[in-house]
Amino acid sequence: MSSESSRQKWTVIGGADKGGILVRKGQELSSPAAEERLATGAEVEQLSLTGGRLQYRLISGTGPQEGWVSLSINGKDLLAKKPSEVPSEALPLAIVAKGAVGPGSGFRHRWAIDIDKWMPDGEFDGREFQFLLGLIREEDDRKAVTRFKFFDDKKRALVSRLLVRQASASSLNMTNFKRIAIKRTKGKKPFLAEPLPSEDQAPNWNVNCSHEGSWVVCASEPLCIAGIDVAELRRHKKNGEPIDFHQVFKENLTQKEWDYVRSHGPDLDTEYEAFSRFWSAKEAFVKARGDGLAFPLGDAEFLWEPAKDLPHRSAYVGKVNVKGEHRPEWKFIQHKMPSETPHWTTVGRGPLTDIIDAAGEFSKTLRKKQSSFTNEEWNSCLDEESPHFDVLPIGALVPQDDMDDFVKAGGRRFP
Repeated sequence: MSSESSRQKWTVIGGADKGGILVRKGQELSSPAAEERLATGAEVEQLSLTGGRLQYRLISGTGPQEGWVSLSINGKDLLAKKPSEVPSEALPLAIVAKGAVGPGSGFRHRWAIDIDKWMPDGEFDGREFQFLLGLIREEDDRKAVTRFKFFDDKKRALVSRLLVRQASASSLNMTNFKRIAIKRTKGKKPFLAEPLPSEDQAPNWNVNCSHEGSWVVCASEPLCIAGIDVAELRRHKKNGEPIDFHQVFKENLTQKEWDYVRSHGPDLDTEYEAFSRFWSAKEAFVKARGDGLAFPLGDAEFLWEPAKDLPHRSAYVGKVNVKGEHRPEWKFIQHKMPSETPHWTTVGRGPLTDIIDAAGEFSKTLRKKQSSFTNEEWNSCLDEESPHFDVLPIGALVPQDDMDDFVKAGGRRFP
C-alpha cells in the first residue's frame, strides 16, 4: 500500500458563485495566483497542511493539478474533509491515560502531540499560549519560541520545550517546574541539569524531542542515550515545487540505502517514504550523539527488518554501520504515525561513549559510565521494550500545581 493511497481527501464546497476557489502557487498568501480556479465539487488529495493552508493534488474535477488553497475564508469553509480511515500500515496510537504522564509514570516515555489539533484562542497573543510560554523558566528558551515568524512554528517550538520539562518533572515525581533547570550542550541538545532522578533507577536519565509537520514527539531513557526524529512525508517545497531528493541528498545516503529506496517504487512518493525513513534514522542517530548535522550523514548506514508482533509495515527495527563498521551498541525502532499526512518517527538508543559534549555539563549528569556495563547488560538495555507513543493533549504538558491557572487562561483541564 503506497503512501499516496493513505492521504486525506478533500472536496471543494466553496466558490460556487465565482467558478471555484482561488489557487496560489505557494503557501504564502502573497504568492502568485494560478490562472485557473479550482472548481466547486473537485476532489483533491492532501500533500501537506500548514496553518489553514492546504497543498493539494487534483484527483477529479477541473482546476490546477497542484497548488495551495485556504480551507476557509471569513469563517466560511471552502473545502470539506472526506471520511477516511487510518491506513492499515500506520501504527495505532493510544490516547493517553492519566498514568502515562506525571508522578508515577516512570522513566521511559514516548509522547506525541498533534499540533494541528491545538488551535488556542488568540494564537500567539492569546492567554493560553502566553500562559504556557510562562511555564518555561529559561529566558533563552522563551525567546527562541518567539523568534519564529509563523504560528505553527511557534507552536512546535513551545510544545517541544514543554515536553522536555514535563518528562523531566515526571521522572522526578514533581508536580511543578519551579526547581527544574534545563540546559543545552554546545550542539544545542537539551538536557536536565538539576535535580537529577534516582541514581538507583535512572542513573543516566535523558530526554530528546523532535518536531516536523503535524507531530511533536518526545522520548526519554533511564540508561541509554536517547535520540528521536520525526519526518513528514512531504515531497514538495512550500512554493509547490517537487524536491529532487535523489540529487539534493545524494551524499547523505549510502549506495545500499539508495538501492533500498529505489526498490520501494513504483513512484517517487513511495521512494520518498523509504528515503524519509533513512533520513529520520540518521537524524535520531546524530541527535542522540549531540553533534547534529556536523556528523557526515553518509557515514552512517542503516539496515532494517520488520518489527515483530506489530502490523505489517507499521514498524521496523534497525541497526547501524558507521564507516562500514557494525556498531552493535546502537539500536533503532521506527513507527509510522497515523495522521492526515504520513510521518515516520525513529527512536535511537546508544552508548554514552558516543556523546559529543564540548562543555562536559551533560556528561556530568550521566552517573553510570559505559565501562560499568557488561556486554550482556548493555544488550539487555537495548532490548528493553520501546513503548508505543501516547498521544497527549496540550493540557498534559501542564504540571498539576499550575492546572487551575491554565484552565483560567482558557486551557482544557487534564486529566
